[in-house]
Amino acid sequence: MKKIGYILLAAAVLAGCEKDDPMRYDMSQGRVCFPGATSNETTLYPGYSTADSTFYASLTFKQQPEGAESAVIEVPVKLIGGSSSADREVGFRILDEGTTASASDYTLLGATIPAGETYGAIRIRVVRTPELDSEERALVIELTDSPDLGIGLAGYLKAHVSWHNMLPRPVTSSQWKIYNTFINSELSATSSLSDAYSQAGHQLLVDAFGWETLPDYTTDYSYYLDAWRAKLQDWYDQWKAENPGQTRVHESGSMKGQEVTVREK
Repeated sequence: MKKIGYILLAAAVLAGCEKDDPMRYDMSQGRVCFPGATSNETTLYPGYSTADSTFYASLTFKQQPEGAESAVIEVPVKLIGGSSSADREVGFRILDEGTTASASDYTLLGATIPAGETYGAIRIRVVRTPELDSEERALVIELTDSPDLGIGLAGYLKAHVSWHNMLPRPVTSSQWKIYNTFINSELSATSSLSDAYSQAGHQLLVDAFGWETLPDYTTDYSYYLDAWRAKLQDWYDQWKAENPGQTRVHESGSMKGQEVTVREK
């Protein structure tokens, strides 16, 4: 019984970030990671992808006040360990691989876990430019040790932060499933991966259903999936009839260059 008690205690200590190495975890110094290790975190802070162990945060100027020339993206970070009576600095660096933004596109505003809190944010001010109408800018961030906080679980240390002036990309796995359910690609209809996403595919869903922000996949769609797909195909066929010779083509993703088509099954 004593042995079982020790095991349960160790599990409780490590619960903040599952699978962390107990040999390197020290409760005397807090640690930090991106959220996504537990189901309640993915509800409060959606964006973590198990496919590449990366937290995704995105902003579109389409959802900012009209005329806004800049906006602030807050990328959530999670404290592992007890809160403090003082603000604590979060360490991070920008990785070259995957980063497309130049220094003039953004300003780093700092990163802290506020006093008494278990969540904080990396704050980044991003600038709206004409290029964002057709392409996104991105930063790839990796958490590092700071004087106040160490790093947590290895699988939760990277974030991909993007901004643009286009339709908002899906965030949750359920939203990705909606996209893949209706837009045909090499992925399965039940996939929650983002590989095949394009603005052209998303625009078809906006035009047919009004889904600027994609809904979560629920029984409203699964029970009547054939009817929903038929409705989308009917709208698309009508659009083609009214616009002879025009096609909608994926501008990005694994389907880049191919015509947007409705998934049949």
